[in-house]
Amino acid sequence: MKIVCTNCSHDIENENINAEKDFFYCVNCQNAYKISDLLNEHNENDTIPYKEIINNPPKGTWKLEDPEKIVIGSTTRSPIAFFLVPFMIIWSGGSIGGIYVTQIISRKFDLFSSLFGIPFLIGSIIFWSVTLMAIVGKVEVTIGKDSFVFTGVWKIGIKRKFDWNSIIHIYEDRNYRSGFFQNNRYSSSIIMEGKTRIKFGIGLKEDRKFYLLNALKYFHSRKKNYRY
Repeated sequence: MKIVCTNCSHDIENENINAEKDFFYCVNCQNAYKISDLLNEHNENDTIPYKEIINNPPKGTWKLEDPEKIVIGSTTRSPIAFFLVPFMIIWSGGSIGGIYVTQIISRKFDLFSSLFGIPFLIGSIIFWSVTLMAIVGKVEVTIGKDSFVFTGVWKIGIKRKFDWNSIIHIYEDRNYRSGFFQNNRYSSSIIMEGKTRIKFGIGLKEDRKFYLLNALKYFHSRKKNYRY
């Protein structure tokens, strides 16, 4: 990747570029800059190889183009699934199984136990949703006549529609956490603002989120060529 500092026109060496964390450091003027901000300021004739970034997606991301639409996506697979799956099997088996399955087997309805088990049932639904997202979930942005952001598993999930031609700003929103989170001091998401404000991508790995963000910025900066 070749990057030129816009402040002093100095060529940036690869060891001073961190694409995953979205910054580069110029040893000449001794300043750090965000790559995404720099990319958004340049056009196709500039030295920034924007296409090199979006055409080389990191593992777990993808970009599909056809005459009808553009699809940019990322898996939400995470190693935390190795912990969540056995935990949920124990949780569901102990709570749901112990309360409801025993009633089905004995063919005796217990109103008190059934009401007591409702919070555990709701908790199981929520936690199993999180677990499935960590195993086979995805976040996908479709740009076309029917533009929407999908977050879910296979075809089951939340679909939020938006007007691509009305989007005026795409950026990363960071919320800094307390000092307790020493290894991950902020959570971030991607925001698209237009007629509506769409927020998504929370929990995605940084390299995957970086790819989605800059792929969206790329197509947005050339929106006149991608009007549906």
